[in-house]
Amino acid sequence: MSMMSARVSPAALTTAVLVRLGEVSNRTFVLPLVIFYPTSRCNSRCVSCDWWKQSGAGDLTLGEIDGVAAALPPLGTQLVVFSGGEPLLRPEVFEAAGMFRGRGMTLHLLTSGVLLERCADRVARDFARVTISLDASTPALYARIRGVDALETIERGVARLRALAPGIPVTARATLHRENFRELPRLIDRAKALGLEGISFLPADVSSRAFGRAEAPDRAPLALDRAEIADFERTVERAISAYEADFTSGFVAESPDKLRRLPRYYAALDGDGSFPAVTCNAPWVSVVIEANGAVRPCFFHEAIGNIRETPLDAIVGRDLRAFRQSFDVSGNAVCQRCVCSLNASWRHAPWAS
Repeated sequence: MSMMSARVSPAALTTAVLVRLGEVSNRTFVLPLVIFYPTSRCNSRCVSCDWWKQSGAGDLTLGEIDGVAAALPPLGTQLVVFSGGEPLLRPEVFEAAGMFRGRGMTLHLLTSGVLLERCADRVARDFARVTISLDASTPALYARIRGVDALETIERGVARLRALAPGIPVTARATLHRENFRELPRLIDRAKALGLEGISFLPADVSSRAFGRAEAPDRAPLALDRAEIADFERTVERAISAYEADFTSGFVAESPDKLRRLPRYYAALDGDGSFPAVTCNAPWVSVVIEANGAVRPCFFHEAIGNIRETPLDAIVGRDLRAFRQSFDVSGNAVCQRCVCSLNASWRHAPWAS
């Protein structure tokens, strides 16, 4: 047996085969990943997101969430990622988590971290992995970008979670844009100082109606001009050189070439060249279920149904299949501007990690 095959479980290989068969036949034999929003509310006020404008009045009830959880095992779902909105802002979030865990699914948490200190014990019980948003290395810049003075609160929350459950991987994700692209090296240092397992970087989405938006956002506060793009390119190259060991170890999730895509994305927004090519199979391995029941093929494409109107298995079997029927990642306008693609394979599957 080879070293690679020794690290891959039979279940993961079976899932990969079923995913590939579904890609070829445009049928869903297994849906291993679901991103679920427990609430549309958020207690941050980020410049790159509109969830904070939502009231949460239309959030699914606990009974409806239990229905979602019950629908997933027949679809072969292995991993549910709680996102949003800020998941920990919903008072019953841990009761909701139990509905999925009780049916054998693993849970990951994407969170701002603002409420992590208060909830660390329950997070440690219910979630196998936690990713926090880390968009600045100083309290003042953090407050300007995310609208709340909470960086030190988040650091205390991470410390408490690490103390309670040192075995749970905790990573950071940073969205880089006009306000903070120069923070790139300092964010790597900050993630290390916090004792995190790693950090990943994304450009800001300025094209879609994702993240609670009623319409595509004004890109001016986030996009870079030509001089800033050149500065960003230099910042990336300096980071690649200075943190070579962190790229090699995977502490920085992106490879050097993938990190170079970030300034290229902003250059394309500015009309200089094409957007970096995207490889993605998200609509074949996952769906996003928003807090109001809307079902999306990924974060950025429009909803294809709502579980309040149509059972989830019907949406997956009929509407998701119809969406994929004429879907071409390389030629799709939404995909061309994507900032967060998913290319899951038997070697790189989030539900197998």
